This record gives sequence, structure tokens and C-alpha cells, in this order.
Amino acid sequence: MSADTVLLWLVTDPGPGLPLAPLLADLDPAERRRADACRHPGTRRRYVLAHAALRRLLAERLGVAPAELRWQHGPHGKPALPGGPQFNLSHSGAHALIALSPARPVGVDIQRVLPATDTAAMAARYFPPAEARLLRTTPDPAHRAELFARLWARKEALVKAHGGRLVQGLRVPLEGPLSPEDTWSLPYHLTDTPAPPHHHAAVALADPTPFQVTARPWPVPS
Repeated sequence: MSADTVLLWLVTDPGPGLPLAPLLADLDPAERRRADACRHPGTRRRYVLAHAALRRLLAERLGVAPAELRWQHGPHGKPALPGGPQFNLSHSGAHALIALSPARPVGVDIQRVLPATDTAAMAARYFPPAEARLLRTTPDPAHRAELFARLWARKEALVKAHGGRLVQGLRVPLEGPLSPEDTWSLPYHLTDTPAPPHHHAAVALADPTPFQVTARPWPVPS
């Protein structure tokens, strides 16, 4: 894997028939406890599927069993794997995205388009004034929901690559000048990536050098 390539896997929940026991066996005790705490069966299934897929992809590259992997966590909770590739995971609805990078810190995000959400109010609370104004003055609700999901995915991918707090990334303008406190975002390169219908996705990589994304579906076990 080239330093300028991000490998991306789309993990899609096949539904209630998914056999969970083999996937649960790949998780560590903390992840199994978190899975058990999920009240909704679909939420639990999707959590187990996404996290087991991540562990299997990393374990295959490192030649270890998935359950043997142990994360270290950054100041704001971003997991990392000492001695392994950089990685990131995002999920929204029935889909999850996993990104792997050989060396450069990576962030990925997928967002489902939610037409019923008050996107103008959300943008006014979290986005820079110019972007909030753009959302507020977009008359078509469907277009406004698409635009909001695209902006949110790009901002969250950026802050996940950085390992900071989400509110820190939401205020960063995607175009135009940066305030001094947001110059941390300069040494990152950000790109949109294909997503399933009614979703938007983005990948960010440390260092402003452009990169390629190789995307593929993850083969969900039957």
C-alpha cells in the first residue's frame, strides 16, 4: 500500500440473519460490553459487524488474531494501533466505512442524508457564518439536507484525522480564510468519496499532499 493511497471498505448490514457469534469472538472485552449495552438489536448488530470488520482487516495485515489487537487512545479518544497502519471507522444507518493508511493519520466519515433534520439551525450552531448563511438561504429542503450532510462528512473526517474534538472541526471553513485557532487544519488533505444512495462520505489524510482512494465492499460473512 502506497503512502499516498487510502484503502476504503464499505461495510453494509445485511439484516437480522447475520450470524453474530463469530464476529463477537473477534472483539475485545470492552467492545463486547458496549455491544451488550445496545438496546436495539439493529444497533448492536451494526456495531459488532463494523468493529469486527475493522479488526479482521488489521489482523490480516499484521498476522495476528483479531481479538488480540489492543488499541491506544489519543487525548480525545481516537484509537490507534502501535506499530500498525493508521485507521479510522465511521458508521451511519446500515453502512460503515473503514479507512486504512500505511503511515499518515487518516479520518473517514459517512453521513446519511436526513431531510427531517433542521439543518439550518444545526449549521447556525456549529458551522462558520458563511456556511450557515449558505444553508439558511438554500430554498429547497432536499438540496439543503444533501449540502448539510456533505459539509458535515468533510468536517468530521478532518477532525477525526486530527484526533481532536468534533466541535473543533465543525467550525473550520472548507473554503476561505482560517482563523488563527483553526490553522491546525492546514496540514491535511480532504476529499469526498463515493457513498451509497442518500449518504455522503469524505476522507482526510495528514499532510496536504493529495492521495488516491481505493474503495471496495467488505465481504460480509453469511
